[in-house]
Amino acid sequence: MKNKEYRITEMRAAAVPIKLAEPFAAGRWVLESVYNVVAAVRSHTGSFGVGYAFVFQEGDGQTILSAIQSLREVVVNKDPLDTIGLHGDLRAAINFVGAGGAAMSAVGAIDLALWDLKGKLLDLPVYKLLGSSKTKIPAYASGGAYNKKLEELEREVRGYGEAGFSAIKITLPPEVQTACRRIAACHSWVGDGIKMMYDSNQQQSVKDAVTIAKCCADHQAYWYEEPFPYWQLGRSADLRLQIPCRLALGETLYGEAPFYEAVKTQAADVLMPNLHKIGGVTAWSRIAGLCTLAGIPLSSHTMPEVSAHVMSATPLADLLEYMDWWVPLYEKPFAVKDSCLIIPEDEPGFALRPSKAVLSALGI
Repeated sequence: MKNKEYRITEMRAAAVPIKLAEPFAAGRWVLESVYNVVAAVRSHTGSFGVGYAFVFQEGDGQTILSAIQSLREVVVNKDPLDTIGLHGDLRAAINFVGAGGAAMSAVGAIDLALWDLKGKLLDLPVYKLLGSSKTKIPAYASGGAYNKKLEELEREVRGYGEAGFSAIKITLPPEVQTACRRIAACHSWVGDGIKMMYDSNQQQSVKDAVTIAKCCADHQAYWYEEPFPYWQLGRSADLRLQIPCRLALGETLYGEAPFYEAVKTQAADVLMPNLHKIGGVTAWSRIAGLCTLAGIPLSSHTMPEVSAHVMSATPLADLLEYMDWWVPLYEKPFAVKDSCLIIPEDEPGFALRPSKAVLSALGI
């Protein structure tokens, strides 16, 4: 019997900014808004899939928006079920501008939209398309910006515990002694019953990173994250041999190739790809296969609802990063229960219905 044929008839993109409830300090930046760039692909059946990338500056968002629009002809009139083939075509189309930055984020947003559409056309959720049946994804609460006063941080951390989270991550200030005081304070608030992770957001020297990592180990931290700029994989590999706690990195690596280098150099104990920066679901599957062979666990970076599907199908999945910043993109976000993000079982694609704001921006 001949398979039913599908065809992409249209691709749209739009910016959907979200203002954060309060400024969030991370590394050298104080974030006030998330600029989401949403891609939508529609088939001749009328079904459409949605994916997105995000940045924190409006100008950067406009660059990604322009990149998505420039790739329209790569996918229109193609088979939406051919996600591997289309991913290859998209990668080829950005060859002369490089497999990174806005171009790769555009590929990632489109790839996510294609997988969402594929699931809707086949009436299956993405996690099942990837071969999984797991719908409860262990997660950690991510927050604790270092611009908060200690008493404010305590309320936030205790609040996550009261909400049922069994793992929490905070960001650390650049000054090493202040960072260590926050680590000690968090441990005193939660004890040994809650896993704590600490993120330096790529702003430490080797000497200070060693000091902070030892402090993390003294207070039973689950991992210490990204002390160095993302391109310094060799420095991270050297640090990993000197410190007594797990090292995590990967949120600013673009495409699949840097993860091969991270595995080859043994730069981290945990790798944490960002879905749009690596090129979407298709790229995640390749990275997950690589890390499974190497015995390295994967965590996700932000984008919790869509990341839940790929984490479901990742053999060595660690914890999913949960932040509520993207809730306004959806009509009904996923529930969080007992420190797990719950994927609805009866919804196709990413099991997410775009909010009115997203549909209005896209003109759908």
